[in-house]
Amino acid sequence: MNNEDALYLVDGSNFLFRAYHALPPLTTKSGVPSGAVFGFTQMLIRLEMEHRPKRLAVVFDAGARTFRNDLYGGYKANRPPAPDDLIPQFALVREVVQAFGVPVLDAKNVEADDLIATLARLAKEAGQRVVIVSSDKDLMQLVDDRCVLLDTMKNVTYDVAGVTEKFGVPPLQLGALLALMGDSVDNVPGIPGVGPKTAAALVQGFGDVESLIMRVDEIAELKGLRGAASVAEKVRTHADAIRLSRKLVALDEHAHVEVGLDDLVRTPLDPDRVGPKLRELEFTRLLDRLGPAFSQAAPVASAPAPVIASRTELVTRLGNGPVQIVTDEQSLRVLAGEVSRTRTLGLSLWTSGGSSLTTHAIGLAIAFPHRPPAYVPVGHRYLAMPSQVPARALALLGDALRTPRSLRYVHDAKEVELVLGPLGASLSSRAWDPALASYLVDPASDHTLSGIATRTLPDLLGAASLALLPTRDSLTGTGKKASPVESIEVERVALLAALEAEAALASGVRYKADIEARGLGKLLDDIELPLARVLSAIEPHGIRIDVAALRRMSETAAVELERIEGEVALLAGQPINLGSPKQLQELLFDKLQLPPTRKTKTGFSTDADVLEELAPLHPVARKILDHRVVSKLKGTYLDALPALVDPRTGRLHTSYRQTIAATGRLSSVEPNLQNVPIRTELGREIRRAFIADPGNKLVVADYSQIELRVLAHLSHDPVLTDAFANGEDVHERTVVEMFGEDKRHDKDMRRVAKMINYGIVYGLSDFGLADRLGIERVEAKRYIEGYNRTYHGVATYMEAVIEEARRAGGARTLFGRFRPLPELAAKNQSVRKYGERMARNTPIQGTAADLLKIAMIDVQKLLEARPGPPTRMLLTVHDELVLEAPGAEADEVAALLKSTMENVATLLVPLVVDVGVGLSWADAK
Repeated sequence: MNNEDALYLVDGSNFLFRAYHALPPLTTKSGVPSGAVFGFTQMLIRLEMEHRPKRLAVVFDAGARTFRNDLYGGYKANRPPAPDDLIPQFALVREVVQAFGVPVLDAKNVEADDLIATLARLAKEAGQRVVIVSSDKDLMQLVDDRCVLLDTMKNVTYDVAGVTEKFGVPPLQLGALLALMGDSVDNVPGIPGVGPKTAAALVQGFGDVESLIMRVDEIAELKGLRGAASVAEKVRTHADAIRLSRKLVALDEHAHVEVGLDDLVRTPLDPDRVGPKLRELEFTRLLDRLGPAFSQAAPVASAPAPVIASRTELVTRLGNGPVQIVTDEQSLRVLAGEVSRTRTLGLSLWTSGGSSLTTHAIGLAIAFPHRPPAYVPVGHRYLAMPSQVPARALALLGDALRTPRSLRYVHDAKEVELVLGPLGASLSSRAWDPALASYLVDPASDHTLSGIATRTLPDLLGAASLALLPTRDSLTGTGKKASPVESIEVERVALLAALEAEAALASGVRYKADIEARGLGKLLDDIELPLARVLSAIEPHGIRIDVAALRRMSETAAVELERIEGEVALLAGQPINLGSPKQLQELLFDKLQLPPTRKTKTGFSTDADVLEELAPLHPVARKILDHRVVSKLKGTYLDALPALVDPRTGRLHTSYRQTIAATGRLSSVEPNLQNVPIRTELGREIRRAFIADPGNKLVVADYSQIELRVLAHLSHDPVLTDAFANGEDVHERTVVEMFGEDKRHDKDMRRVAKMINYGIVYGLSDFGLADRLGIERVEAKRYIEGYNRTYHGVATYMEAVIEEARRAGGARTLFGRFRPLPELAAKNQSVRKYGERMARNTPIQGTAADLLKIAMIDVQKLLEARPGPPTRMLLTVHDELVLEAPGAEADEVAALLKSTMENVATLLVPLVVDVGVGLSWADAK
């Protein structure tokens, strides 16, 4: 659906509550709570910049009695009061919305959902499209071919197909499903014990609640419905409650509204209104995103003369001026000559989307400092399309792009290399990535090209940056009806691709100066940029998966889950859906009368911590925990991994992300392999399904206790350094130092010592240590005090590193990586304590991450230099590398790998690497 002329309706109350629970608590210097307002404002700015709504309103609940209270006196009766630190933010967020010039709507005796439903109806009747900004499932009833629901926190847009996929029924039948399920938050009765799957099956079978009630005897005929007889009896018993619930969840599309659609037309943001309000709330980062007219701040860093002389020139060049579109190989050769003679360029690659291994190039834009940009179309596909060069012809640019002493500024260089490399247009060491520079300057900032340009080029782009840097979605659309990139006209893609290349060049030039000024040049040039090239080399290799083994494990896990469910049913006296928090609450706290420990919005918590506390009181709690472990492993790995195996390679490929974790650690997606389990028997079996190709073996290398070794180096603690220097078991040494020689081989005391050693790294408090060890807080405090006496060098270092972080505004690793920690200056104690924990942890975990990255770079160089059959690096997981080598060479590779990794840096204590060889990942550990 094209949302260009849509009416955007923001569910203000929904978003404010979500922001409150999703973000850490923040306060202004005067002590005013502001965390939820910050999240809301961030959303509003993102909405303005990414969607540019022409009509917009924010709708709030007025909090008064509505017709639903007249229908049912218990409606919303169980809702807890708003948290104390959220209450003052209701007024603040309205002030922010008004400062943005956006209408704030509410009405006495009318819920926000009904106002939104009414406005949506009026807009659709006027021929307008509607975008509802919310996550509220009730509002998904309004979705149709002219209305979508946008969840900005998850960046998901729900159209009719999306709602149907989520709930199993289309939006028109969603009200019936919600009525059957009930809602504990709003106290909508529903049918006790009926969850979303059962409700969906009933709606699919009968269409609406009246048909269900009238044809209740036919429920037994529904295929695949578990406990059909019990469900039928519940429908008979609760027929009146079902009818009442259906009325409660229905939206009133004819509520009284006092505004017309013309009153909701957006006006330009006024810096004189927005700026003072955001400065009052100390939202300086958000002001920076809006440009200097709002923030009254200078550009990020001084730099050589900008590539684009002015915003006017940029508009002229790309709005009216020519973009050279290269459509034949002769012109491409001429372009290659210009590229080879130009020292600095900006690049933007457009692809068909999807994973980096399955996508293909659509076109490449090149921005020059002193001439209009060029666009090379290679993969467009539509009728009446002009001529274009084949993708393989990009090899003609290969040598030119790699001209010595040149820089090619390209956003997300790793992904670009993955596509261009196989085409012969590899950038090699010439790529310079503004996203990685942005990550090093401030890991928490927005590393998209639009976000980077807004921060680094405010004098060029100003507040209208989005108009100059529209998203690619503005051409293709979004959701199920999005157009393939290759079907978009060459001229339209050329303009936006060229603009992205200009932005990459201009922001890259400025960021390069800023990186040098901050002393981050060596970290970027020696670690992050080379690592991006390593990742682009290893990701295509993937790793072989024994799919049949995973499927056998899945079948075994399914039997185990059924066994546990049966045991719980015997203990409960009835079948229980162990995935239903509502049913678990009823079982644990109503039927078994176990003591509840923590209340949430939907009742008493049944999370893992609560179940661990209840386990000694009743065996059912342990069985529920066991069920969750098996269920998670089954869903996350046993069932999911086979479907992710690439049919072309027969291997599993993950994609690594360098700009996610603030500590510097790599993360992986599609799938996330950073959390493949190892502690449980089933977890180890999952690793056994990661196997080598026939004739090869896996070589696995893992840094031993690297974070504690880094701590020894940074703290110069004599006991810790002595233990590592002498090759002792550091946890055993801690037992001896703290509890005496007679406890040296006591396994329980070693567990305590290990928890304390690592707890210090992560800033664990006496409360946290007591919780993890199951001891009294006073005893945990005594343990920590004993540790500080024993390792006094560590205790002194931890105090010093927090003070240094306060002075510097953040924490730094051994290799210069810097993490800003504004939390250290917070007045809120919990926020400040969080900052202190990060100040302790960042230098240790960040240095460990840097060491592994250096190891990956050195190992890749070693592998590329080795003659003979190739040995390939396949995976990195935390402190671990997984390689695949010819079987006859595996032991030699293991020795080289161990030597290389142990010598990446010289610390006060030796780096030790454990290496194993085997046919599977588990065998090699």
